[in-house]
Amino acid sequence: MSLGQALKQLRKKKGLTLAEMAEKTHSHVGNLSRIERGMARPSLDLLYRLAEALGFSITDIFSVAENQQLSSRQVALNAVFISLLEEDQQLLLEFAELLAKRASHPLESVNVDTHALPADSEKPENNADHKATS
Repeated sequence: MSLGQALKQLRKKKGLTLAEMAEKTHSHVGNLSRIERGMARPSLDLLYRLAEALGFSITDIFSVAENQQLSSRQVALNAVFISLLEEDQQLLLEFAELLAKRASHPLESVNVDTHALPADSEKPENNADHKATS
């Protein structure tokens, strides 16, 4: 994925229009459109302003751009992940590891306490039926 495509994807993920980005970065819509389409490259100064407007670091933007082998879902997950606070990133990572562990051992991960379940003979309706026939 090109830098422009990454910028466009992150902008859309944040729900911003080109006009809103242009206003936030003190740039022009046409200039940003050319960057997103790969017809122009942003200056370093503009790249910093774009990153700030999107709430990402430049490193984060380049990491999204470099993930060209990933599916759109993986890129979206990466964009969400890098937008989180560091503590929340750690929580998400731990949760993802738990999901991966569960997926690799689906039957072992199910922990049902069968002692807490009543036996069929202990069900109230069975006892009522039994008393009625006695």
